[in-house]
Amino acid sequence: MREFRIENAIDNPVSWTATVEETLLIPDDGWKMRARRGENPDTTSVVATDDESGRWLGMMNAQLGDEHGPEPVLTGVYVTPDARGRENGVTDALLDSIVRWADSRGAALRLWVAEVSVPARRFYARRGFAPTGRTQELRVRGREPRSDDGGLVEMSLALTTDADRSASPD
Repeated sequence: MREFRIENAIDNPVSWTATVEETLLIPDDGWKMRARRGENPDTTSVVATDDESGRWLGMMNAQLGDEHGPEPVLTGVYVTPDARGRENGVTDALLDSIVRWADSRGAALRLWVAEVSVPARRFYARRGFAPTGRTQELRVRGREPRSDDGGLVEMSLALTTDADRSASPD
């Protein structure tokens, strides 16, 4: 996980919200805590790996709620550059797993995405996420804010509700 997040910080510190220098300061206990995040009943973590090498290609995490509400929230998203794109299917497969987890835990799945991350915003829109109108400041640990960082935009995806499930023929 540590090496993957260092790659994330090198590739896109805005996505990881920390510089490489700040990431390298995280102690072993901090990495162990991050690695266990998906073990709690109110969280999940999924990783895509290359079958031959075992190399991590992508990861996504989710948790129940944040300061903006109790709905499931997608967090900790990163897909290595050579695994991105619809043709690779990595990002779609990771999100499918998160949506399945979130589906029985709330009416919507929310996320925060950098407004300057146009490919990520396009991906989420293709998958049915829509902006909620809520925004917040983006901070990258280890450096002063930059004008080209932009802010964060909240997006939300309606999930299948219990009423939807009971109305569907099996």
